[in-house]
Amino acid sequence: MDLTLQGADPRFLYLKKRLEADGHRVVPDGEYVIAPPAQRRGVPYYEDEIYAIENAALTAEGALELLMRRSNRALGGMEVLVVGFGRIGGFLAGMLASLGAHVTVAARGEAARASARSRGLDAVDITHIPGSYDAVVNTVPAPVLAGDYGGALCMDLASAPGGWQDDTPVLKAPGLPGMYAPKAAADVMAEAIYRAMEVDEI
Repeated sequence: MDLTLQGADPRFLYLKKRLEADGHRVVPDGEYVIAPPAQRRGVPYYEDEIYAIENAALTAEGALELLMRRSNRALGGMEVLVVGFGRIGGFLAGMLASLGAHVTVAARGEAARASARSRGLDAVDITHIPGSYDAVVNTVPAPVLAGDYGGALCMDLASAPGGWQDDTPVLKAPGLPGMYAPKAAADVMAEAIYRAMEVDEI
């Protein structure tokens, strides 16, 4: 089958190798387009529930690695605010807590805050975030944050427009799986592509 890849991050190099190893041809103008999720076109692998879960786990791992590289302290004992408690926020908060960080989750919904508290995390309303932190990691693709929360290392995993509504210096890190673990990200994507093709009988 002839496929066209339109992504530019490192995972697409591994994806090309995987698709070709599986007997497909990657060509400039194939009938079936594989594009980054933000483009919302071509084979809709990004709608696959399994892909969403596995990609979120890889994103959370990448965020941990980035925090360790950019922070001047260990994750154990760090005060971290995780903004959003969807798939990525949930994985990230759990991983941080397992490494000894003190994690506060900021979420809009009471059910999400209750879920965070049931896992032993602190939780606050996203519209009333008190205190200061060593790190703030946003997963919400909407401008819900302002300031650096007491000099925190601020990281944004969300796609545009991101989470900050002011000019606070923020480490932008969307698309982490493609940078952190490109081969694993490519394998997750390939399996989702094949499942999407099965559903659509491509």
